[in-house]
This record gives sequence, C-alpha cells and structure tokens, in this order.
Amino acid sequence: MTSAHILGPGAPPTDPRRRARRTASEAAADRALPAAAGACTVGYSGSYPQGHQSLDAHHPGSAGLPRGAHVPGAHAWDGPIAPRLYTGQAVSAGAPGRPGGRGVRLFTDSPDLAEAVDAVCIGAGAQLTVTRESGAAAASSDLVLVDADWRGDGVPPGCVVVALAGNGDAWDVATRFQATAVVVLPHAAAWLAELVSRSTQQTAESALGRVYGVVGATGGVGASTVACWLAGHFAARGTDTALVDGDPLGTGLDLVLGEETEDGLRWPELHQFSGAVAADQLWAAMPRVDALRYLSWDRHATHADTVPSATVISALRGAAAVQVVDLSRADLARQAPWCDAVVVLAPRTVRGVLAAEHAVLTCGAVPAVTVLAGLNVADVEPRVLAEATGAPCVATLAFDPRVPQHLDDGSVLRRGRISRHTKAVARIADALEGIS
Repeated sequence: MTSAHILGPGAPPTDPRRRARRTASEAAADRALPAAAGACTVGYSGSYPQGHQSLDAHHPGSAGLPRGAHVPGAHAWDGPIAPRLYTGQAVSAGAPGRPGGRGVRLFTDSPDLAEAVDAVCIGAGAQLTVTRESGAAAASSDLVLVDADWRGDGVPPGCVVVALAGNGDAWDVATRFQATAVVVLPHAAAWLAELVSRSTQQTAESALGRVYGVVGATGGVGASTVACWLAGHFAARGTDTALVDGDPLGTGLDLVLGEETEDGLRWPELHQFSGAVAADQLWAAMPRVDALRYLSWDRHATHADTVPSATVISALRGAAAVQVVDLSRADLARQAPWCDAVVVLAPRTVRGVLAAEHAVLTCGAVPAVTVLAGLNVADVEPRVLAEATGAPCVATLAFDPRVPQHLDDGSVLRRGRISRHTKAVARIADALEGIS
C-alpha cells in the first residue's frame, strides 16, 4: 500500500494551479500555524486505483486568505478558558470593508485543543469563540468546530470535528454529530486554516445537499436498478448528483454501470484517514459516467468494517446537491439515518407487502415512500401497500424482462431511459423532493 493524498479542495487531478508558487502573504500566514503544519498530511493512507495521481498536500491558496490589517487584541471567549497570550498580533475578523464576517466557534473544554485551534485562526485571520458549556448554541453563520471529546449538546449538523493527534474516537464522534469533516491537529493544521479562511469570508451560506436512500423490502426486487435510474434522473436535470453504493456485499455498483475497469476513488481507499475529509476533495476524486459521479464498493467488501461511511456521506452533502444511496437491507437500521428520505421497493406479493411494512418501521423517523415493482403476483394495488406500511405508494414499476441483461452487461442506465421507466422514476423523484 502506498500513502496518497486526496486532491486539494476544488482541484481536478491534473490541475497545474496546485503547484503554483506560494505568495509572500501565504508564507506569512503559515508562520502563524503550529510548527507541525508544515508536515500536513491531509488525505488517507491507502492506494488509488491505477492511473490516479498521488498529490502532495498543499498550503492554503492565496485566494482563501484574508487581506485584513493586523490589529492588537484578544479573541472572544465565553467560557472560563483563558485566552493564550501571544507575543504577536491577532488578525481582525473579516476582510476590509466587511466588518463582522463569519466567526469560528469551538466547542471544547480542553485548553490544549483551544490553543491549537486559536493559532490556526490567527493565521487565517478569523475570530475564534470557545464554548465549554453544554447547551450554548452556535450562530447560524458560524463555522462550528467540535472537540472529539465533547460530550455536550448544542452542536448543529454540518460541523467539523477536531482532535489532537492520538484521539481514536474522532470518527465515531463525527458520525454522532453528523459532521462534514474530521481534522487531526497538528497534522492537518494547514488544511484547517484554508477551510477557516474560505468559510469566514463567505457572504452567503451554501445549502447542504440531500441524501435519498433506496432499499428493497426483499431481495431481487430491483433496488440497485432503481437507485441507478433515480441518480441518473437527477444528473440528467443538471443537478450535481452522486450515486453511492451502500452495500459492501453487493460486489460493486460499478459493475452495473459498466465502469469496473475505470480509474477513480472506491470505498476501500477511504478506510484509513490521516487528516481531514472534505466534500470538494472527495468530489474531485470520484469517477463518473457522463455527469453522474459514483462511489462503489469492490468485489470483496475490502475494509468494510473500517470505512467511515456515515462521515463520508455527510461530507459529500457539501458537494453533491443530491446523493442516491443504494442501501443495504441487512444494515438498514444503521444506514437509514444517513438519509433525508428512503424509497422502499416492494414486490407485488403478500410477502413483499409484509416485508415493506417492516422496512418502513426500520427507517424510524426518516420519511419513507413505497414503490410497487415487478409482476403483480397477488393483485397488490398501491392503496393496499400504502395502508399496510403507512407510507405513500408513489409509483409502480412494471416488470421488465430485459433489465437483468442490461445489469449484466453494464448498460442499466441506458435501459432506464425508456419512456415508462422515466415516468415512474420522475414520480419517485418528485415525491422525495416533496417530503424532504
């Protein structure tokens, strides 16, 4: 295995701008970071598929650094942790002419972590507020950082988990808080500085993407097929869409897409991170079919127990307007909370209706819709399925004897473009957008 780094934020694999010479202002900002920031190892330990480049981690770009004047003064603290007294000068928050920009709020009661994050914020020109009391809510405009050892509440979804090196619980905490990134300091200090610089200079918040799950009430009902068609539907509308394989034992959605020999990021390469997970990094590394990006498992469920799936999917909300996840029926109770809504496919049999009822119950508080699929063996109508499950039946997919061949030869997306399938999938998409 080789050590590789995820692509820099927003940069394609061969973008020459990532190798541009750093400006004097960038160098000055980096000097305010902890000394170990120079050895930043943002990325993951693993190997890219053949043909994918391994890129060195980079320092924050000049476009992300503030140009505000240096002024004396301490950062704002609302907890009993005393601010560290620096011999240098703090940088005012916000850029010139735009006072009162976004701030950075850190939930922690660790002076060591507060000191490390404060040093990053000084270098990035952002104002840091440290909160140690549970129940204190962050402002909607704040970039929220959360200590991996934080046991309190008041943490909004979409936060960034920060930890000092050696904390092995960061990924579990990220899942609990629905975090979009995990940052280990001091190794990823330069990456965090860039995130802080960009976030605190944004004038408007960007909306997080939606996640829609698809699961079969029984096996063989066509959940993977519908997941591909639904993702293709959103992508064809011009929406940034990712198809995500949620079943490690399914041998990989890249097979049904006909992409098994193509280069690009796969789930096993994400099994062990050494720095941060960021939406733009993941998005740039994911392979695609036309406009549709996808993240697939391999043939052997490699590292299935160690990949931080929930964190990756949460992070991708920052890049993909829509994610369609082909969920694992056996792991539905754990995976359903990843989603904003779930589609449950039921065969038109008595057993299928009963299984769909169980699947909807397993989704818990996550909104669900149902779809009838296949031959009408037991004369099951949409009304019957809706009454049994308590979830609306939003579409019916007629049995298509040609789908198995298209699955086998990797052309399932093409089969989904015939009229009767596109109409049914459009109804499913409309229903999902209406309830999430």
